[in-house]
Amino acid sequence: MSDDFMLHQVSPDDWMIIDMRFPAGDPQHLVACIIEEDGHVEVRWFRHVTLPSRFRSRTDALDALVTAEEPEPEPEAVLAAPAPA
Repeated sequence: MSDDFMLHQVSPDDWMIIDMRFPAGDPQHLVACIIEEDGHVEVRWFRHVTLPSRFRSRTDALDALVTAEEPEPEPEAVLAAPAPA
């Protein structure tokens, strides 16, 4: 799990995903609002992400965000074969 994002409960059924890389007053600090419904959660994203707005749980939403925000791995260098002499 990433230390960059955290779930913060604001009421019994309402949660926020916050980005700990930004201070509380920064607009990028708040990533999403999560509302628990019967058997699922509805997510309102405040950041441009290509993620669904419905998940089974708040931790599923957080996990999806962490996965989406992971940097792409660096491609491995491909060494060219030496030219024939």
